[in-house]
Amino acid sequence: MVHTLTIDHFSIYYDSHKTEQCPIQLYPSLYIEDITLPACIIGTATMSAELFYQADCSELSCEDYQLSESFQQILKRFPHTNQKQVQFLLEDGYHWKDVPIYIETKDYLIGKLLPEKFPAMHQQLGTIQQLIPIFAEELPALNSYKRKRLFISGRYGPRELLSSEHAAHVQPIQQKLRYVNELYAFAHYSYAAMIEFLPEYGITSYEAFHEAYGKYIYSFTITRNQQTIPLLWPDYLYHQPENHLEFGMLNSPLTRYAAFNDWQAGEKVTIEVLADGFEDVRFTTTLKKQLQAPPKLSQSSYHLKETLTVSTAEDILLELKTQEAYLELLDPQKNIITMEQLDCQLDKNNLFIPCCQFTETGRYQLKINSNTHGQLLLLFALTKEDNK
Repeated sequence: MVHTLTIDHFSIYYDSHKTEQCPIQLYPSLYIEDITLPACIIGTATMSAELFYQADCSELSCEDYQLSESFQQILKRFPHTNQKQVQFLLEDGYHWKDVPIYIETKDYLIGKLLPEKFPAMHQQLGTIQQLIPIFAEELPALNSYKRKRLFISGRYGPRELLSSEHAAHVQPIQQKLRYVNELYAFAHYSYAAMIEFLPEYGITSYEAFHEAYGKYIYSFTITRNQQTIPLLWPDYLYHQPENHLEFGMLNSPLTRYAAFNDWQAGEKVTIEVLADGFEDVRFTTTLKKQLQAPPKLSQSSYHLKETLTVSTAEDILLELKTQEAYLELLDPQKNIITMEQLDCQLDKNNLFIPCCQFTETGRYQLKINSNTHGQLLLLFALTKEDNK
């Protein structure tokens, strides 16, 4: 008995065996009429983080995307700024809303009409909204950018252009941005950096960054050795009063960060940022040598009679001695104090700086820029009273 399947404005006859009306075999026990099929079926879907990053991170499960309690606390102060597309639910984690997708028409028909053979595909079809068949001649006119393909297996592929013309539907922004301030072994992070606008664009405040780009961002990934790590807000974020996007790779045993636990000097990593209405942004950088242990301050705060002590790798201290690395302090008034201006001593494992030579109390930044290990940043406070 011939049946009819209707998708929006398109209808097709199908049957379980070959007939005069349905002579084209799509799959064993599935035959359709001999007509021109749409090039694809398009729609939108809501996706969990696991599903959204499935194509690049197939080894991760939904548990790998759960946020720690400390991150959940950060979310209360700095909720994701793209609420239109990204939603965080405490019980279910992150979800991406209205993700553009497409399905090859043959895959759609097989998955729709043979649910018992392709249950994963059939299940995903039930989550898609606004299914519309698109014929080949209609593709260039689609008002869209990239779409994720749903395969017959029920798995999603990476975002891709259905037509080269679709690249014109987004704003260029790559050439307006720069990748800056790479930090190694900073706080709880093995590697961190920032993305900001070039100075000539005058994006000097949180509000300006938010309106120009920030509120449209919905995805951030970092790829090393063909392994992609999806970062979740607040692995990446921007917040007042800053005018840049910042991110960090946590020193963590969690599977999601595993691809960045170890690296070799000279390896390339690629950072990709996705934002609604903008071209995809990519930066590639070269990693410095990884430290076996992060540099440490003997205390988090000091008073004027104490000596600041930094314990770090022997080769960094040797670079400081030979001036292959340089040190500078940023005082609470944002004045820069160089190593040449400081009375400091070095031994095999430590750097010593007497605090009596500082004139300002408050928060300080200590930076070491090493040719071998990159930029290292330590934070401390200087107080008038003994903190012990």
